[in-house]
Amino acid sequence: MQVTNLDTNTANQADSFNQTQPKLNNDYTTILFGDSSYILILHLFDTTNNYDAEKNNTILTFSKKGRNQTKALFRDSMFCMYQDIDFKDFNNDKIADITVFYYTGARANPTYHLYLTDLKNHRLIRVKDFEELPNPDLDTTNNIITSIALSGTNYYSFYRIDTKNKLKNLGHSFNENPNDSTQYEKAIRQILKK
Repeated sequence: MQVTNLDTNTANQADSFNQTQPKLNNDYTTILFGDSSYILILHLFDTTNNYDAEKNNTILTFSKKGRNQTKALFRDSMFCMYQDIDFKDFNNDKIADITVFYYTGARANPTYHLYLTDLKNHRLIRVKDFEELPNPDLDTTNNIITSIALSGTNYYSFYRIDTKNKLKNLGHSFNENPNDSTQYEKAIRQILKK
């Protein structure tokens, strides 16, 4: 797992993201915030459920180790088709956020659970409904998350994470027309006018 240090002021904290340990007993563990006392564990408890997204099969636990005990800061139960944690900035603060693989459809449309990284307060903030966005990617220039659903016709939709850490639909979605190469640029211009 390779992580790019997006913020040079937090390089030491971001470096710790790539200290992921191999899966042991269905657990995937990584250290957060450049501090070995902050641990994120993705625990797969139902190895028979790889395709039923309506049924949780994994627990994500964020903990802080102390001298004599480990305190769980939060636990989140979820479905996870493949046990995978990755790091990418989605709120355009130049700090890598945490994605946990959710599901993929038949046409290579991966989706992810998203947890924003708050380095200052050593917190993770879940972004509700992010797992509904296929193939999400952040346009850092315009601070727009583009989601592309690959199908017979590719469907583009646009989002942003607001100041309250909520996913906001920016509108201007469209079905790709192979005869019009300007659709994407037109949609971005309309969004930026608002």
